[in-house]
Amino acid sequence: MRLRSSKTRGYLLVTPAKNEEANLPLLAKSVVNQSLRPRLWVIVNDNSSDGTGKIAEELAERHRWIEVLHLKGGGGYDLKYRYSQVVRIGFERALSLAIGRGIPFGYIGVLDADFILERRFFEKLVEAFGRDPRLGIVSGGGYYLKGGRLVWEGTDPERPKGSPRLFRRECFREVGGYREGPSPDTVSHYLARFLGWRTGQVVDAIAVQLRETEGRFGHLRGYEMLGWSNYKLGASFTSILARAGFLMLQNPVKGYALVAGYLKAFKGHERRIENGDLREMIRSDLTLGSNLRKLRRIRDARKLVPVRESDVRG
Repeated sequence: MRLRSSKTRGYLLVTPAKNEEANLPLLAKSVVNQSLRPRLWVIVNDNSSDGTGKIAEELAERHRWIEVLHLKGGGGYDLKYRYSQVVRIGFERALSLAIGRGIPFGYIGVLDADFILERRFFEKLVEAFGRDPRLGIVSGGGYYLKGGRLVWEGTDPERPKGSPRLFRRECFREVGGYREGPSPDTVSHYLARFLGWRTGQVVDAIAVQLRETEGRFGHLRGYEMLGWSNYKLGASFTSILARAGFLMLQNPVKGYALVAGYLKAFKGHERRIENGDLREMIRSDLTLGSNLRKLRRIRDARKLVPVRESDVRG
């Protein structure tokens, strides 16, 4: 199959930002310094009450390929829906601008504001697409700074992180764009796999996250939301219990919240994914055997982790 995306290395980025005045300058420095810069970067200022909007406007003044979209209203940060709504709005603006200006691109991605990227981050992701024409979604590896050391978070290398990630343009269209609702990154991952695309991580593309994925809201709310969304995706209760048991060894709050969120969705009779074949694929991916295979992939991927010390520069 001949893919139009293979004809260009250009990509578009969308960054949702709410009260990120501390992190946005660090992220921007690492994006500006990329060996392969985005053709267009849309920063969506989601009704911030700090200096996020001003920082974004100053960036747009200095760089013609940066655009700012200011959203008003929306109230508090709705963990279930608001994030996906903001990103979807950003994608719609990015696509509209790219088409209107005739900007060629083969890839489109989301980049949260709490990251610092190595210089060749997006170059490595685009090269991965070039090597595999069936690769539909790819992210970099997630890293944290702990005690002055750079530590890989250790997630399944066949499961792309929600951010920073790129979609191949054709895959993005086939999965229906960016999905609005809970766990949009997880839904797009499974939809892409269901449609025959491959997904994964480039583990040695370093993205340093400045706070844990659930750090913005605390482990209780974050993992409760994860349990809630896993119910919506069709995960079985036994798979949730197994995962909760593993989480209990790390942090009892995480395990408790995961189960509580799942049960909350069950008692609320939340609607689950309607496509039975897709739901069954997700259930199979969350079985004990599948999770053991993921652990083996994680073990093997550790051999590819490129650094141990904190030597990443924006």
